[in-house]
Amino acid sequence: MDKRKVIIRHSLASIIALAVFGGSRFLYNIVVARRYGVEVLGEVNSIISQAFLLAGFLAFFSVGLGKFTAEFLGRGERERIKAITGISYIFPFLGLLLAPINLQLAVLSVMRALQLTFRSFVYGLHRGEVYAYAVLLGFLGFIVGFLDGVLMPYYLLLGMISAFGLGYSMKFLGRPKGKEVKALVKYSGWAFLGSIAGIFLLQAPYFLTEKLAGSRIAGAVSAMLSTSFLLSYMPQVVQSAIVPLYAFDYGRGRKNEIKVLAEEATSLLSLMTALVVFLMLIFSNILENLFGVNFSWPFLLSLLAVEVYVVFNPLINVLSSTEYIKRAALYSLTGAIISLFLWLLLIPRLHEVGTFLGLLAGYSTIFLLVLAEARRRFEVKITSIRPFVLAVPFQVISIKLPVLGLILYLLMEYKDIRRGIKLFLRGTKS
Repeated sequence: MDKRKVIIRHSLASIIALAVFGGSRFLYNIVVARRYGVEVLGEVNSIISQAFLLAGFLAFFSVGLGKFTAEFLGRGERERIKAITGISYIFPFLGLLLAPINLQLAVLSVMRALQLTFRSFVYGLHRGEVYAYAVLLGFLGFIVGFLDGVLMPYYLLLGMISAFGLGYSMKFLGRPKGKEVKALVKYSGWAFLGSIAGIFLLQAPYFLTEKLAGSRIAGAVSAMLSTSFLLSYMPQVVQSAIVPLYAFDYGRGRKNEIKVLAEEATSLLSLMTALVVFLMLIFSNILENLFGVNFSWPFLLSLLAVEVYVVFNPLINVLSSTEYIKRAALYSLTGAIISLFLWLLLIPRLHEVGTFLGLLAGYSTIFLLVLAEARRRFEVKITSIRPFVLAVPFQVISIKLPVLGLILYLLMEYKDIRRGIKLFLRGTKS
């Protein structure tokens, strides 16, 4: 299997799907803010974020399903894949038990959990383009949903992706087998802990800000953070391709190839993300007008927090895709606890600045722990994060002089940019 070709093929498909799905929340927040106001924006994002957090519990087997699907595929044991799919798809429906308490929360969380399970499964099969088709279909429903109700766009988006995913996966559903299910449950316990910690860091800023500082501040956080989290879909584009490859190589004992892939992914993502951050800072005035919210320094903090998340993403996936899943989970949990503590302390006092400082501290903690572990276990070179380290001081300059910061960074990173372009073009010709 040509790994570069798989990465490029999956990434081109994923960049469409993930840009659409990631962009949907950004678009949603603009429409809701302008149509209903910032307070309503804070309230609905609180509901959506709670549902997405709950979906992390319901998608208990999703990460393990993708990991073992890729591993079994690498070993040529395709029949074993069917032994773990059924239980993975059934588990999300437990969320319907919450319907008598909160119907909106139950329905949204179940559909989100099914979407996560389907996404993990098809990328484990090296069929990332199928997920792209599902998201494009769901996005059509998302647009239609704006005609009827504030939450209808998400009902249709997640509902259509879930229905497509269930239909596609039917042919892979098989009878659960003890050996495979036991391995899936054992792995999923730690993967679940790490996933929940990660989802908490992604979703909690919205609803905790609403609870601790009110709907209006939560609306401002939603505007800035939904923009910043557009960066988080960049690692998912590459992650969707490289995580199955980590598992594939791990199944064949190719530790050095995992190391090289981790270094290249980290370096390229650091560079790509840094450039996008500069562009977002340049166009921050336009974003302010779209949302009707004042950006400035809080926006820079939110961008830096998400940028840190992007940089450590390929490295934490090295750990979670191999025997070091426990380490990845514990590091994520540590970062989540630090963020939670700081949010409770800072949000009532500093409002949106407290939200972003807490998020930055949590992600930075995970980043340092994961980097040290990846160096120790796989000898990943610290130079792979060079584009990120160089970018930060210029991004701070860019809050006042955005164009100057970008120009200085381009001059510093000219060679790496050329190398990244050549690597991508070489991959498309493979």
